[in-house]
Parts: sequence; structure tokens; C-alpha cells
Amino acid sequence: MPNQYNPSQTSPTKQYVKTNVINTVIPVFHPTHTTTVNKHFNTYIPHTRSIVKECYSQSFVCGVPQPPSYSRRMLRY
Repeated sequence: MPNQYNPSQTSPTKQYVKTNVINTVIPVFHPTHTTTVNKHFNTYIPHTRSIVKECYSQSFVCGVPQPPSYSRRMLRY
């Protein structure tokens, strides 16, 4: 007998996704600059100061003045 043929059977199509990943390196430069400032303060004191305190005393005996006696103290600060 000859071959017999039936109508063809078709299954639903199966979908496949193939992903190719290609890595590309792109050099990017972000220039930066840092400035360091060092500040030095010099303080000059060209003037000094002195304080002198003087104290005088005089004594009287019976209303007659005695020779003055001066005591002078010099105090420096």
C-alpha cells in the first residue's frame, strides 16, 4: 500500500531571548584642585608700661613742722 499522509501538526512557537552584554569602559576625568592656606600671625608689642605710686608723709609735733621725711615707693606692674 502506498504511504498515507495526514495533515501536519504545528505546535505553538517557543520564544527564546539571547542577550549579549558588551561592557565598554569609558575613562572620565573630573579634575580637582585643593589649595592649602597656612596663616601665621605675628604679634609685636613695641610698648611697655610702668606705674609709679608715690607716697609722702609729714609729721607735726606740737604744731611745729618737722623736717619732711619722704618715702618713695616705686611699684612696677
